[in-house]
Amino acid sequence: MQTSGKFRHNRANSTSDSVPMTEQQPDVLSLTVPQLLRRRAGESPSLLALSARSVHGWRDRLTYAQLVERIAIFLGNDAGRECILTSLGVLRLGASVSPLNVRYADEELQHALDLVEPAAVVCTAADAARIRRLFPPAMLLIVDGDGAGMEQARRWPDPAASLALPMPPDPQDPMRLACLLFTSGTTARSKAVMHNHRTMIGAGLSCSTALGLQRGDLYQGGWPFFTSSGLNLGCMSSWVAGGGLVFEEPLSNAGRLELIGKEKSTFYHGVPSVIHFMIDEFSRGTYDVSSLRRIGYGGSAMPLEVVERIDRRWPHVEQVQIYGMTESGPSGTVLEPSMMRKKAGSIGVAMPYCGLEILDEQGQELPRGETGEIFLTGPGVATGYFRNPQATAEAFIRGGIRTGAIGHLDPDGYLFFTDRRKDVINRGGLKIASIAVEEVLYRHPAIREAAVFAIPHKDLGEDVAAAVAPAPGATLDFDEIAAFCRDKLADYARPRRFIVLDELPKNPMGKILKAELRERFRKNERGV
Repeated sequence: MQTSGKFRHNRANSTSDSVPMTEQQPDVLSLTVPQLLRRRAGESPSLLALSARSVHGWRDRLTYAQLVERIAIFLGNDAGRECILTSLGVLRLGASVSPLNVRYADEELQHALDLVEPAAVVCTAADAARIRRLFPPAMLLIVDGDGAGMEQARRWPDPAASLALPMPPDPQDPMRLACLLFTSGTTARSKAVMHNHRTMIGAGLSCSTALGLQRGDLYQGGWPFFTSSGLNLGCMSSWVAGGGLVFEEPLSNAGRLELIGKEKSTFYHGVPSVIHFMIDEFSRGTYDVSSLRRIGYGGSAMPLEVVERIDRRWPHVEQVQIYGMTESGPSGTVLEPSMMRKKAGSIGVAMPYCGLEILDEQGQELPRGETGEIFLTGPGVATGYFRNPQATAEAFIRGGIRTGAIGHLDPDGYLFFTDRRKDVINRGGLKIASIAVEEVLYRHPAIREAAVFAIPHKDLGEDVAAAVAPAPGATLDFDEIAAFCRDKLADYARPRRFIVLDELPKNPMGKILKAELRERFRKNERGV
């Protein structure tokens, strides 16, 4: 167990003995993000640091030497270049950046703007009037226009088109607030998570070591920029390792595969559903993924059937799984390639420099084998929630984060994820792990996606329901599905009710929105 402020590299948790240890030493935790980039530029000035699409439609490829000269802010992934360059400019000036969800409804966006109270908002011309209406005080910096006709609006100063300007010295304090990242808001109103330079780099240190990133790797992913996976996982992991980031704009599965071939990406990372759909697409077309040496995924355990399918399609590629959350950086746990089958269904052990415990209701550590709340520590754990001391005091304890997720450790210390508290189904006093039921449903050839959740039962309190999406061209026979589940699940754990959808609703990270499924089921039951 690691405690706050003290971290050691756990060689047993390392995903690859080939990771150059000199690149992973915790001395990077004494740096700010601009200082980290200057270090990398001094070591490898011509090495690719960033490949990202511009809002104007072209893809920019920048070396470490070029990256330290840039200044910029943030948007959606279709303006990934402007997002990352602006963020680096903000960090260079000693300010903090707050990526906002471009898919927010007005009420959600209003909440985020009122909470953060930004001095400036970087946006497209199409969004300028909306931002002005919701938060009039902010200066608007327009990436694809000049702001003509609007007060407090002007053109975003593209670094590539501007003369070199004198800049202040790099900020020296790694504890300075660097970014405010909003939680997904799937269970409550979103909170802004505070990360400083140290926790941003700390998340990159743990994640890059766990993933096995190496100098010169090209790390490709399509994480939404406004999540912790944009800056902390994508950028920081790549740059701590001395590799480059291939940042995806919104792409089809075919587009993702084509970009791997064009950029010669060596590492692909996505949520399980994205990887699953990419494998489907790969089987239908002709794509060059020979440059890949590893793929990573996270957010939930990958069904063993999908792991084996990936192996059959891409036998030259290793698989690694990680688990974390915005509050933890998203550092947390790792399931290394050698354990993908042996520990199928697990989400791994503590990442290097991180700690992992299972807590009871009072916050005390439970012995291995007992189920409770997952508690994470490490250098990537945030400092708290912005302007929310009560929630900070409840979640951030002993230098770590109470995740609100339920799981248990096996005798070897591997974590098995049960689910969010509200998704543990209590059927007449018998507890059912929804993820265990989902794994069985995923094994059925006619089911492409599945999510299991509790519905009210007049006698038992709760019963088991499942939302499913059929595989292409498949017809769902629920009598046959019931027979399929009969020898794989206890009677009380089998789904009693089904809802069929073409595609299950997801948040921008690809996680299934069970709260929305419950509401859809409730409306269907009432005939709405």
